[in-house]
Amino acid sequence: MNPIDILIKNNFKMTSNPHTMTPFGFRNYTVNRFNYDAYCGGFHRAYDFAKHDGAAIPAVMSGVVVQGTSNYGNFGGTVVIANKALGYQVIYGHLKRNLIVTIGQHVKYGETIGYQGDTNNLNVPMASHLHIQFQRYGYLKEKDFVCNGISAYDIDLRKDRYFNGIFIPKYNMNIRGTPSLNGKIISSAKPKDNLAFNSVTYKDGHYWLKLNIGYVSSGTQQNIYGHFK
Repeated sequence: MNPIDILIKNNFKMTSNPHTMTPFGFRNYTVNRFNYDAYCGGFHRAYDFAKHDGAAIPAVMSGVVVQGTSNYGNFGGTVVIANKALGYQVIYGHLKRNLIVTIGQHVKYGETIGYQGDTNNLNVPMASHLHIQFQRYGYLKEKDFVCNGISAYDIDLRKDRYFNGIFIPKYNMNIRGTPSLNGKIISSAKPKDNLAFNSVTYKDGHYWLKLNIGYVSSGTQQNIYGHFK
């Protein structure tokens, strides 16, 4: 599962997709002769989503709230969460200005980090929506911070130890007492079972989901043994 899947699962509708643009993110969006993408040379290397004004925004990966987070940031109410272990950082923009996270705070996957709004640093009319932008981990100078973005579809959230949810296997699966191929088999799961898990461990080339009664493999980096709900 990738971060885009998470937002769709939470009933957010994508309203701007950089993958539909050529080259990636070249949107050049202009309304009433105002170009919203002029600062980045016409590029908008981010995704826009909308649910409703004031909708709670979930963290699509865990991490630490870092510089760039501000009630009056580059994208209006802006939150930046970085995960050094994963090698990514995420910008959440146009949030309501009453931010509920602070720099240095550790945030887990799924926690609310802000609320959908229409804030921006240009004071121009804007429909309420979430601007979400993915970057490689690390400090960027202002223009690179605003303009650089990568695909979210390549991010495997199983690499986030705090990833949680429901896994539905497509095979008969062993449930083991420890997250290892050598772990003692203590139970089993059937195809289409709904397996609730609360964290992920990588060992023996597998991503192990921690269940209430043990661990089940969700697959390897190349193969997933089911799907996430």
